[in-house]
Amino acid sequence: MPRSFDALLFDMDGLMLDTERLSNETWRRAGAELGIDIQEAMLDAMVGMSFQGCIRYVAEYLGDEEAADRLQRGSDKHYQHILRHEPIPLKAGIMEMLRWAEASGIPRAVATSTQRLKADLKLDRSGLGAFFEITVAGDEVARAKPAPDVYLAAASQLGADPARCLVLEDSRMGLQAGVAAGARVILVPDLLQPTDDDRAAALAVCGDLHQALQLIRAL
Repeated sequence: MPRSFDALLFDMDGLMLDTERLSNETWRRAGAELGIDIQEAMLDAMVGMSFQGCIRYVAEYLGDEEAADRLQRGSDKHYQHILRHEPIPLKAGIMEMLRWAEASGIPRAVATSTQRLKADLKLDRSGLGAFFEITVAGDEVARAKPAPDVYLAAASQLGADPARCLVLEDSRMGLQAGVAAGARVILVPDLLQPTDDDRAAALAVCGDLHQALQLIRAL
């Protein structure tokens, strides 16, 4: 029976890599060093945001551009150390999914809000880069998620119709980006649970990537 899709488009942080928690921890460490109280509401709001979007949001949230800049630089210092010197944890089930997709000959691409240099570092050190010939980074498109640009670019580079692509995402912004691109989106929530609107917009909401793989194989 023919597949009902032609390609798989993967988000990276929070979906394939368990890095959203690491990112939050770097903000907390930087805040502690600078005497800035880091609220969970601020961290939650940045899930799925681009790098530049996070900078703008923190400045607005704190009401102090100078403090936001110092906080961002401190966070980035800790994050770079983690990426270069500590293990980058994988989300459960991602290796099984990628091995199955590779063995099945299914075209696949990464479509991430993360900047190119960090994206390449993460994909290389985690070992996931070997599964992807196509990757599109957040600083290579005009508009960040929730705009559809990164998914439209990934589909285009694969030579696939976005409407025939399955997007795998963990965040609301990513879900909105995939839907705006015209793709069907499987949501695998990470830090934040989906709203009723999220559930209505997604093709499915899965508890983990093992469940998502079962669904994709059935399609």
